[in-house]
Amino acid sequence: MIRYSDKVFYEVYPSSFCDSNDDGIGDLKGIESKLDYIKNLGFDGIWINPIFASPFKDGGYDISDFFKVDKRFGTLKDLKSLIQKCHEKEMMILLDLVPGHASTKAEIFLKSAEPTKNEYSDLFIWNDSTWNNSSNGKFISGCYDRDGCYMVNFFAHQAAINYGFAEVNEKWQQKYDPDNCPGRKFITSVIKYYLELGIDGYRVDMADSLVKGEDDKECTIDLWQKIFADIRKDYPNAYFVSEWSNPSRALRAGFNADFVLDHHDNCSHYLFREDGERKPLLVSYDKKLYNLFKKDLLKRIEEANKYEGNLAFISGNHDTYRLADYLKENELKLAYIFLLTMPGNPFIFAGDELGQKTNRNLLSKEGGYQRTGTRIPMVFDETEGRGFTKNIENSYLPIDTNTISAKKAQEDDKSLLNLIKTLIALRKENEVLSTKEFKLLDHPLAYRRGNILVFINLLDVEQKIEVSTGDIIFKTDNVDYCRGSIVVKPHQAIIYKEYN
Repeated sequence: MIRYSDKVFYEVYPSSFCDSNDDGIGDLKGIESKLDYIKNLGFDGIWINPIFASPFKDGGYDISDFFKVDKRFGTLKDLKSLIQKCHEKEMMILLDLVPGHASTKAEIFLKSAEPTKNEYSDLFIWNDSTWNNSSNGKFISGCYDRDGCYMVNFFAHQAAINYGFAEVNEKWQQKYDPDNCPGRKFITSVIKYYLELGIDGYRVDMADSLVKGEDDKECTIDLWQKIFADIRKDYPNAYFVSEWSNPSRALRAGFNADFVLDHHDNCSHYLFREDGERKPLLVSYDKKLYNLFKKDLLKRIEEANKYEGNLAFISGNHDTYRLADYLKENELKLAYIFLLTMPGNPFIFAGDELGQKTNRNLLSKEGGYQRTGTRIPMVFDETEGRGFTKNIENSYLPIDTNTISAKKAQEDDKSLLNLIKTLIALRKENEVLSTKEFKLLDHPLAYRRGNILVFINLLDVEQKIEVSTGDIIFKTDNVDYCRGSIVVKPHQAIIYKEYN
């Protein structure tokens, strides 16, 4: 079995990462051309946002053909080449699985919308009357000849795939039955198709959105358990990370890891991001907020350990404003020290290693809305197209001229990019950082990972730390260290390794 706890992943938004054919849009060949860059930073794998056929009304999360690569990204041959090149470099490749819905342009949905019953009629959720659009949930009426309204999973053009209802309150609802579940067979076939091509697993979009009409998600948990039992008979090493942000549910469902998403009431948000007038802990210490941070962090770690899975802390992703929007250079360094010394699988969004910021002046593109400015092109070099494209006029989104390029950052020993590279290497050199060992200490913020101690001083005053014999293996600034006593300056950090 593959050990996943030592893996660090890099998220690629394909439309804006690297354009190989100069049409202004990123593609699979572009990703392949940058694998050495990603590998050189120390990443063990990549997660690619959806690359499947789509009308792109939600950035590719509205899939019209689950078994086809969209032509903007290339061909199935290009995907197979990318998989092969990743494996040659000993890198994992994860695709994005969208199990909860399909585009209303998908042939399978259009077949379900026909008035005559066929093999796809029950694959999506329909009620029994075009006039009944007040059913519990979001329903759209009057678009098709079928006498009924289809249920929406998120946007109006994303029809909910049918996994049944936990409780049946209306005669048209289908009771959840794992052995007679229209969506289960379909999504299992999708999962197996790409695993057979050689991918290593999936990040799963809206993983908790399958069975309808339940608050406790017990049916959805049961469904995933049965899907995984089927999948892992043939693919025991397949890796699945959930967009759930509830480890007690996601890991019990059988996922290998669960994202710690940017939700307003969790440890990640408290530490990294502001909320109204409230500043992140890395910017301004607040004892009450720190106690909330500790409570949520320890709860997640406890749940991950209980269900023998991993947490997946993220720098951000295609749905959130960039971390650098909230944190200055030194604060960003502290953020990555935390991310890369925590238990589980860190994920870093392309461009975050450069301190890229969100362009908040952009109009919505492809259903991005306020998220659009997060998805701006990657910055590789100092050319006019910044290494993303030569076709500047037709660039997917405006070229980022403000961020330091990866080329320049690689040449600067003090850059954020090189700090991240150093931290990933340190993580790999010290095996205990890939274990579940974790103990929060009294100092805000300090924790023990076996014989590794991490001190991130959130305070505006120095903190004196007593330690056993050992060495400082990483520091952000000069440190006073004498006879087992370390003085950590305000808003600085050290990593200390005790002798065994």
